[in-house]
Amino acid sequence: MKRNQFPEYNDKLVQKDKIFTPVNGVTIDGGIFKTIFDNNIGFLKQFRIEDLSYWFDVKAGREAKGKPFRGHFEDNLKGQTAYQLLMGAGNALRWTDDAELEKLVNEVLDVIESTAEPDGYCMAIPKNEFPRNEYPHYVRIWLTYGLIASYLSGHDRALDILGRWENWFNSSRELPIIKYLELAYQGIVASTAAYMTPIGSEKDLETVEKYYEEDWRLAQFSREEKDCVQTRFQPGQEPHPHGSELESLEGYLDMFRATGAYYYLDAVLGAVDMYRKHWQHVGGGIVMCEFLKATEGCNTLDPRRPYNELCCSSFWLHIFQRLHRLFPDNEYYVSEIEKSLYNVAFADQDGEESIRYFAVLEGTKVKGQVNSCCTGVGTRIFGSLPEYIFSISPCDVYVDLFASATLHYGETALISMKTDMPYSGDVKISIKNVSKPFKMHIRIPDWVPEAFDIEGKTVTPGSYAEFQIDKDCEFSFTLKMEFKVHYYSGEAGFRNKNRVCYTYGPMLMAFVGTDDFPYTGTTGISLEEFDTDDISSFVEKTEKPLVWKVKGKEALLKPYMDIVQDEGFVVYPVCR
Repeated sequence: MKRNQFPEYNDKLVQKDKIFTPVNGVTIDGGIFKTIFDNNIGFLKQFRIEDLSYWFDVKAGREAKGKPFRGHFEDNLKGQTAYQLLMGAGNALRWTDDAELEKLVNEVLDVIESTAEPDGYCMAIPKNEFPRNEYPHYVRIWLTYGLIASYLSGHDRALDILGRWENWFNSSRELPIIKYLELAYQGIVASTAAYMTPIGSEKDLETVEKYYEEDWRLAQFSREEKDCVQTRFQPGQEPHPHGSELESLEGYLDMFRATGAYYYLDAVLGAVDMYRKHWQHVGGGIVMCEFLKATEGCNTLDPRRPYNELCCSSFWLHIFQRLHRLFPDNEYYVSEIEKSLYNVAFADQDGEESIRYFAVLEGTKVKGQVNSCCTGVGTRIFGSLPEYIFSISPCDVYVDLFASATLHYGETALISMKTDMPYSGDVKISIKNVSKPFKMHIRIPDWVPEAFDIEGKTVTPGSYAEFQIDKDCEFSFTLKMEFKVHYYSGEAGFRNKNRVCYTYGPMLMAFVGTDDFPYTGTTGISLEEFDTDDISSFVEKTEKPLVWKVKGKEALLKPYMDIVQDEGFVVYPVCR
């Protein structure tokens, strides 16, 4: 049985969420959101329980019938692919019924239960290997998220497993060293995520404060100290600077909500501000990444260097999802979620086959994978996709993103949205079966070029328009989109030439065509002969939505997310 539509955690928070991410009750009816959601279900069905259970079988000393996944993400992080399956399938089952996914979730839960120890320890590795590598944080996060997703989709025993696991972890003798292990700052969010469930306790918060919290780091972020994002001064080789530190900000926001201590919020807002100013590409991707010397404003473009990692964008959108729940009328928070979805997450899904690691801005898209950190966060995002469209409270509905979807708003109303966004800005929202009054808040994106009217009310870009609903009604409007030009600033351009890119509404655009790519030397396009301030002077629309032809060249301009594998492209071509 699926859970109540409203989350269960708010009573235990000091700083309470004003609106909520729906736990269920949203269906996607068509468009790009449905394509992404359905592709994710197809992706998950390629996994076999025999392979997912391999390391659990080895730990239990029983015959392993499957084959192990190879590479860092299973050889060094055993069991994480099983937790990936729970994250993706558990979340997808919150919104839809699928017998095959249901079977896989139950089989993985069976494996975890059958190999769990009496004290609650349930990882796929022997207990003596737990205080190594990223097991106490990265792998534990996935275990926690997977069990929570399974619980939210109706599997009560997943919460029992999580409760026993948390009791073991919070009393583990390994706790004093975990903050000095690889990328340990991530681990905080596993404790706070558990706290937000019915089994959460004050012990989860105590573990965060005593073993994860880095007070010196929080102070740096609050003061927005120069160089602090790309430089960590903690003793030891690890942790090194990495955009994955954004995941710790999710946990610190949870600590603000749980305790009311404002220094957590100040630190998060300071860190986010620095990332936004100095380590974020125009399309929303995050430049700061592992093994990359990312100085302020470097805006790396070279596809041979790591940047725009899907993990970083996942943490980014979940930070802003929390901020939206706390401060629901700040449209900027949802704008960041929208960019992260369209221009990184959606762009990184390779059909049902795989999920990409990096959203590079030139050359060809990187080949996808079936199990990595980015496939895990990707399948979690795609399985949770309906929750980003609407936000709710007992008296409010927020229309955050525009997609063909239906919200079953408890017993209050049935809300249906029809649109082909982003390929068309036409939106129709129908509200039926209204049983009691509520307020409807419709997001007016910051990318809309000018104010316009909805049902006689003038609405302003970068805000939410509020409407009182006390009977069945309908809203129809068009979100106008236009091109915006963005000249590159960052590392010295190729051959010291200028570079330019374009957005259209929320979409990052890319050129597909001939000539030379600035870095890779393969097919690309140069705009040196054009007036790039006036894009209408050198592109013309085609019959396909959001596809333009470049005049005089065998080249097209289209959304970055729509570029397929092995199709050559450049986001920032050379200009004069």
